[in-house]
Amino acid sequence: MPVRPVPRETSERLEQFAQLVLAENKRQNLIAASTAAEFWTRHILDSLQLLDHAPEEPGLWLDIGSGAGLPGMVVAIASSHRVILVEPRRKRAEFLARCREALGLRDVVVEQRRVETLRVAADVVSARAVAALDQLLGWAEQIGSANAQLILPRGANAVSELEAARNAWHGDFELVPSVTAPGSGIVLAQHVRRRKAL
Repeated sequence: MPVRPVPRETSERLEQFAQLVLAENKRQNLIAASTAAEFWTRHILDSLQLLDHAPEEPGLWLDIGSGAGLPGMVVAIASSHRVILVEPRRKRAEFLARCREALGLRDVVVEQRRVETLRVAADVVSARAVAALDQLLGWAEQIGSANAQLILPRGANAVSELEAARNAWHGDFELVPSVTAPGSGIVLAQHVRRRKAL
């Protein structure tokens, strides 16, 4: 069952995307093979839940280290946000570009580069299984607008990661539980800026 109701056309497009990922996974390691049988729950629904924490008003959504297109491609399929998928690895970026064409997603841009080289002002920033929280906050400070909403799924160490991050960062932080991965959390942050050294 979807985290949020989606129209039949959207559900069909998500299923098409799932099949593209599973087929490509035989050529390059996009997702752990052990999660393939639970693709809808482990990857589609896990990505869809992020929209519950995003602004309703469509804006520019930037997904760091998109890999298989999770969550960025799912966000693009299921919402009206314009989406930039940042992926430094050539084969993965090429796969994302093929998905964009196959799914007819005109509001998706694939950037094959490291996020540090990007200069944008995103309204929403997401990243899934990419880097440590402190590193993500540094990137987000660089690429987010002044009021950017950061939506960062974390694993079982979410609480300790957030506590450590608060030592180095100012901002409005909230940790919400993942509805698809018990014990994991999603860090929501806004107005993030690095604390000045004493």
